[in-house]
Amino acid sequence: MYIHMHNSAYLQPFISTIVVVLCNIQVCDTSAVEYNVTFHTVKSVAMRIGPRFNVTCAPLMLDDMYLKYLESVKYLRVIVSAAKYFKYSVEHIRMRFYRLFNSLYAKKRSANSELLTVELMKSYCMPFILYATEALPLSNRIIYMLHNCVSTGTAKVFSVTHRDIIMSVTQLMNFRRLTEIIERRKQKFIDRLLQLDFFTVVLKVYSANVFL
Repeated sequence: MYIHMHNSAYLQPFISTIVVVLCNIQVCDTSAVEYNVTFHTVKSVAMRIGPRFNVTCAPLMLDDMYLKYLESVKYLRVIVSAAKYFKYSVEHIRMRFYRLFNSLYAKKRSANSELLTVELMKSYCMPFILYATEALPLSNRIIYMLHNCVSTGTAKVFSVTHRDIIMSVTQLMNFRRLTEIIERRKQKFIDRLLQLDFFTVVLKVYSANVFL
């Protein structure tokens, strides 16, 4: 169960019963009254993640308002979708990548340099693809879709279409494999977590998402 309460998010393991979720929301309501704060119920929503994600769920109330159940929620620029397992969408990432790449490519004629266009793509487009990849469980399909963005951009810059030639060009341009880049980012992410005093709690949540 995923609950987005305005500027905060609450993720309850799907093995928990709806009674547990209701109790936790009641705690939020009680704490809000105690500390004299209110929730923005219009921006507060709920979404189910688990084997019964597409089954009608009991209504949830926060601050005397019913929460809407959505099929997808955007939080911290990551779109999480209702599914059997933790799943997120990359369509908005691909759209932003191509939008920015097309803007750079349109100025290619004035620069008259493929190498410059590739370097600009590395500096300005790649961060969109790699955003939050160190903290999210990535399927092979997701990685392939992200890698395809880089391949398509490279093919357009050098006007090539054959798959082997595209791979050769990306290697010559010093584009590391996306899987390698993501693995290195994950390792750095874990290393930073290990330096935190509460790393055991964070790693427990992280591993629950990765090894679900």
